[in-house]
Amino acid sequence: MNFSSIVYKNLKYNLTRYISFYLVNSFIVAVLFMYGTLYFNDSIPVNIKNILNFTFVALVLFCIIFISYTQTYFVKFRGKEFGVYLTLGMTTRDLKKMIRRENIIIISISLSTGIAAGLLFSRMFYLILSKVLVNIEYSISFNTFFLTITVFLPIFIISTFFTERYLTKLSIIEVIQSSSKKEIATASNPIIGFISIIVFAIALYLLPKIYTGDIFDGKKVIFTFCAIATLVGPFFIIGTLISTLRSVIRKYPSSYNNNLLVLSNLEHRFLSYRTILYVVTLMVSIGIFLIGTGYTIHKNTVTFNDLERPYDFMFVENDKYNHISQEEIRKVIEDNGGEIKDYTVLNYLSLPIYKMKDHKVQTGERTYSNSVIISESNYNKHMGTNKDIQRGYMLDVFLDGGEIQTKPTEDIMFLMNRKSIQSPGKQFNDTNITMDSSDFFHRVPASDLFIVPKEHILNEKAQLTNLEYTNAYSTYHAYVVNDKDYEMIKRKSDYSDPSKYHLINLSNGDNYKVFSGILDALRKVNHADEEIWKNKSFLGGPINEKTMLEAYRPFSKMEKVERDKEVNGVFYFSMAFLGSLLLISSSIVLLYKIVTDIAEEKLQITILRKIGITNREMKKHLTKQLKLIFFVPTLFGITMAMYYIALINTNYSKINYTMMQALLVVGMYILLQILFYFGLRRQYLSNLNE
Repeated sequence: MNFSSIVYKNLKYNLTRYISFYLVNSFIVAVLFMYGTLYFNDSIPVNIKNILNFTFVALVLFCIIFISYTQTYFVKFRGKEFGVYLTLGMTTRDLKKMIRRENIIIISISLSTGIAAGLLFSRMFYLILSKVLVNIEYSISFNTFFLTITVFLPIFIISTFFTERYLTKLSIIEVIQSSSKKEIATASNPIIGFISIIVFAIALYLLPKIYTGDIFDGKKVIFTFCAIATLVGPFFIIGTLISTLRSVIRKYPSSYNNNLLVLSNLEHRFLSYRTILYVVTLMVSIGIFLIGTGYTIHKNTVTFNDLERPYDFMFVENDKYNHISQEEIRKVIEDNGGEIKDYTVLNYLSLPIYKMKDHKVQTGERTYSNSVIISESNYNKHMGTNKDIQRGYMLDVFLDGGEIQTKPTEDIMFLMNRKSIQSPGKQFNDTNITMDSSDFFHRVPASDLFIVPKEHILNEKAQLTNLEYTNAYSTYHAYVVNDKDYEMIKRKSDYSDPSKYHLINLSNGDNYKVFSGILDALRKVNHADEEIWKNKSFLGGPINEKTMLEAYRPFSKMEKVERDKEVNGVFYFSMAFLGSLLLISSSIVLLYKIVTDIAEEKLQITILRKIGITNREMKKHLTKQLKLIFFVPTLFGITMAMYYIALINTNYSKINYTMMQALLVVGMYILLQILFYFGLRRQYLSNLNE
C-alpha cells in the first residue's frame, strides 16, 4: 500500500471530519474573497478604504486563530489513527508526508470552492445592499484573488508546520491519548480577574476625558495606552470571569451550592475557550461598531442636514468673488419661478487667525485667512438676540456641526494688517504652522494684533449660517466682538468692503432651477465659463485663480442632501458589508468550537449520570453552560461597540440621535442571536443525547 492509497482510504474513512475541516477552510477563503471584492472596488472612496485597513487586521487575526484551531483539533482528533500507523512501523516523517498530501488536497479544494462561494455570496450581498441602499457596481479584480491566496496560504502552511512539530514531539502513547485528552488550561487566578476589571474600568472612564482634552491635555500616548487596555482587557477578564464570579458567589452558600457544577465546568471552559471567546468578542464589537456607525450616518442624513443647514441657499461675497447685489439675486430667483421667504445678508471681516497655548502659536483654522468676525449689533439683528459684549471680550459662536462647545483653552489673536507672517502655500493643505510665542511676537508688533485671552472668550452654539467649508473659508466658527472693537479692527485692517454671507430661503419654487439660475448669474459676474462649479465638492489641489474661484461655489441645501445621501449610502454599504462578514464569522467560530467539543461533553455526561444526575438536571446544567458561553462574548462585544460609538461621538451634540439608531442595530442583532441560540441549543442537546 503506497501513500496515495493511504491518503485516499483516510479521506474515505474520515469523510465527515474531512468535510468539516474543508468547509471551515473554504469559509475562510470565501470571507477573504468577499473582503477583497469590497476593498478593491473602485466605487469605494479612499477614506472608507482607510477604515477597511483597520478591519483587515481583525480579519487576519480571525483567520490565524480559526485555521490554527481547526488544524490542531483535526490532528488531535485523529490521535488513535496516527498511533496505529506509528505502531505498525510508520515514522513521524512518513506521518508528516501523509498530512502534507492530505493538506494539498484540502487547500486545492478549499481555494477553488471558497473562491466560487465568495463570488456567489459577494454578488448576492451587492445585489441586496444595492437595492436597499445605493447602487454600487460589482467588480472583480486580480488583486482580489491575489489577496485571498496570499493571506490564506501562508497562514495555512505555517499552521501546518507547527502542527507537524507538535506531532514529532509526542510519543506513540501521547499521540494515541491526544484524541481523548482534555485541553489543559492552567488554573485561573481571581486576583488577575479583579485587577483586569479594575484596569479595564479605569481605562473606560479615562478614555472619553482624554479624547475631549479634559485631562492630560489629550496626550496621544496616554490615550493609546487606555485604548489598548480597553481592547486587551476583555482577554484577561474572559479567562478569569468564572473564577472571579465564583469567589464572589462563594460568600452566598445557597447560590454557590446550587450552581457548583456549572461554575466548576465553566471555569475550565472559559479558560480553555479564552482565545476563541476573545476573538468572537472582538469580531462582534467591530461588526456592531461598523454597522451601527454606518447606519446612524446614513439614517440621519436628512435630519443632520436640516439641523446644520437652515437656509436653502448660501454663498460668500467678498471684494474679489461673487460681487453681486441683493436686488440682482432677487431678480434671478424670481425669473426662475422662485418665491423668496427670507433673504439675509450678514457682513463679516476675515483676517488671519492664530491661537496660542503653552507658549506655542499655531494657525487657528484649516486655512490661515479663515476667521469670521462679526459685530455685536449685526449678530443681535441677525439672530434676534440682545447680547452685550464688553470691549476686549469675544463671543465664540460654534455652528451646530455636531461638536459640543467646550471651555476655551487658547488665546486667540487676529492679525489686523491682513499680511500673514507665513508665505502662501502652493497647496491648500500647506497652510498650518506652529512656532514659539517669542518668535511670533518678534515678527509681529503687538499693535498689529487684536488679542483676546481665553478668560475673555465666551461661547455658545447657534445656527448662524449653513455649516459649510471649502478651501477658502469655513463657517464652523464665528467670532462676535463689541461694535467699537469691530470698527477698530475694520479701520486698522483697512477693510473698505466687508465680506458677506448671502442666506436665502424659498417659500415656493423649484430649488434645482433656482439654484441653476444663481450659479449662472454668479459665473457671469466672476467672468467664468460653464466648466467652473461643475464639481460639487471641490477640495484640494494647487492654489491659483481657478481653484480659488472653485472654492467660492454657492451651496444648495437640497444638492448637499443628495450628495450626502450618495456618499453616506456608499459608506453604509461598505460598513454593512464588512460588519455582516465579521458577525457571521463570529457565529461560525463559536458554533464550530461548541460542536467540536461535543465528544468531550459526552464523556462528562457519562460520568455525571453515574453519580446520579437526572436527565432533567443534566439538561438544565448544559443549557446554563451553553447560554453563558454563547452570550458572554455577544454581550461583551455589544457593550464595547456601543462604548466606542459613544466615544467617537463624545464631543458631539447629536450623540442622542446616533446612540438611538445604534441601539436599533443592536436590538436586531440580539434578536438574530437569540434565534440562532435556540436553534443551536436544540441541535446541541440532540447530539449529546445520541
